[in-house]
Amino acid sequence: MRILHVIYTHGVGGAEKYLKHLLPGLKAYGIDCDLMVVCTKKTESTFATYCDAVNGLGVKTTLIVAEKHGILTTAKKVNNYLKAEKINILHTHLFHADLMAAVLKTFYNKNIRIISTKHGYQEKVLQQYDPINYKKPNDLYYHLTKYILRKIDINIAVSKAMSDLYFNLGMCKTHFPYIHHGITFPEFDKPALGESYRKASHQLITVGRIEIIKGHHFLIDAMPAILEAFPQTKLLILGDGTEKANCEKQVKDANLQNNVEFMGFVQQPYQYINHSDIVIQPSFFESFGLVFIEGLALKTPIVAFDVPAGNEILENEKTALLVNKGDSKALADKIIYLLKNPDVAKQIADNAYEKYKNEFTTEAMVKKMAAWYKSLSL
Repeated sequence: MRILHVIYTHGVGGAEKYLKHLLPGLKAYGIDCDLMVVCTKKTESTFATYCDAVNGLGVKTTLIVAEKHGILTTAKKVNNYLKAEKINILHTHLFHADLMAAVLKTFYNKNIRIISTKHGYQEKVLQQYDPINYKKPNDLYYHLTKYILRKIDINIAVSKAMSDLYFNLGMCKTHFPYIHHGITFPEFDKPALGESYRKASHQLITVGRIEIIKGHHFLIDAMPAILEAFPQTKLLILGDGTEKANCEKQVKDANLQNNVEFMGFVQQPYQYINHSDIVIQPSFFESFGLVFIEGLALKTPIVAFDVPAGNEILENEKTALLVNKGDSKALADKIIYLLKNPDVAKQIADNAYEKYKNEFTTEAMVKKMAAWYKSLSL
């Protein structure tokens, strides 16, 4: 079986890391995957590096720089590649790749078989989404998504949360199957590298795009209470985004500049996670939340809001501590509790690591995906 994976992307995030972990391992199961990355001119150098890395892992990878409004042109280029390589299965990732595939099937290649992985949905919907009290959107994105789904042959989600969301929004008549991400890390020599990655006696960390949906402002609101209990605490914020300036102002207004450091996008955040006391993710919704399994794997306890998909990956009071969405006081209380009780923090981290080894390794993900591919009529 040979499959062309296409991702149309604007930055290296969870979906891009997912492909880098997944595709090399599938070859051992008789599934050969090529990868095509479509990006903008602005991000060309970033994705040239990314493509080189994936090529180095034995996956034939091609980079396409999209023209402005170039869905039709991109679809033609992808179809030319499929014909040249005699590939008849296209597996797409993220909305623009799905749209491109729908265009490709409509205008260039009606016989192509399309698989799509659902990594997310429009962020403004996810910010307000409640799995119990939800409202179906009625905008262009929604109707485009429904058009795309009519062209896609098979869908799979990265979490139960995403499968539920598409079903609840009326996108499909039955739930999509889902397979969780998996990751693998090199061994770290924690003591040897502590000086480079440890910035305070008590170090907290949050990793991800600085956007409203990620809830950074709730964590910043929690910092004064944390500092009252542990004055030497420092929060590292890894990531960039449209809310960064607002968060920086919030930090300045609260006079927290000495205790909160904005570090920008960090290509490999693992050492910072590994040398921190607690990972905090106050997101309103996570399509999957790769940082959750990074925390599990690196034995760093996690405090997060009790929301999808975090609450299907994390078990409250066993592998993490979860609090009600939007409750900054509860967030602070749980962080203080773990800092005051290192034995509890260690037990949670040990439990989390066992869960990682049993469920969230690269090997587990690859094995499940290979079995799923082979179950399909392609």
